[in-house]
Amino acid sequence: MIPEVNKQYHFFDDGKISTSRHYIATVLEIIPLNKAKKIIISTPRDYNWDTQENHFVDMSLYDIWRDEVAHIDWIFSDDTECIVKCAIPEYDDDPIYFAQDKRGGWFSMDVTNWWQGGRLDIDGKLYKILTEEGYER
Repeated sequence: MIPEVNKQYHFFDDGKISTSRHYIATVLEIIPLNKAKKIIISTPRDYNWDTQENHFVDMSLYDIWRDEVAHIDWIFSDDTECIVKCAIPEYDDDPIYFAQDKRGGWFSMDVTNWWQGGRLDIDGKLYKILTEEGYER
């Protein structure tokens, strides 16, 4: 399933199902991969642990996704139908971008900050686990 523009979905920071990591995401745009190749974003790469500074480079959104696939291969699928742009203002001031994960869902990429990873709950199953079963994981 591909999320729908202007629709709101539950989002769980770092994919952890808990009330403290729960936010509401609004889909702003569905970005085809050919368009993602033309969207250039200043993205943090090569974090320097000694100085605790980010080194920002300009990359296309498509290349950021490919980089995430290469470095976080246990989460991201090798293929995605599109990239989903969301606003989650209580979580981050910048847009959050999602690609398909290996489970068939949507996981966000570290695009403008290092902490932007999380799961988009487009079918409501994760939120149901949290609210109806009272289960946090």
